[in-house]
Amino acid sequence: MADIKEYFQGWKCPKCGSSSFIIEEHSLTGTGLTRLLDWEAYEYVALICGRCGYTEFYSKKVIGGIKEGTRLLDLLFG
Repeated sequence: MADIKEYFQGWKCPKCGSSSFIIEEHSLTGTGLTRLLDWEAYEYVALICGRCGYTEFYSKKVIGGIKEGTRLLDLLFG
């Protein structure tokens, strides 16, 4: 999580201008086989403004927050 916090250092809310934020991690299933197997194939980071609650979602693939070994473990052990 430290790497993700560093990625958003200096972030300001586009709605209210606050620099206070909360980070939440979310995993979602896709369609087809990933849904059938309940494999959470898509991982996102929610950046939530600490003042007004405005939320932005970022793909962990793009910001570099996915560790490839965790995908295989998630598939095997759900």
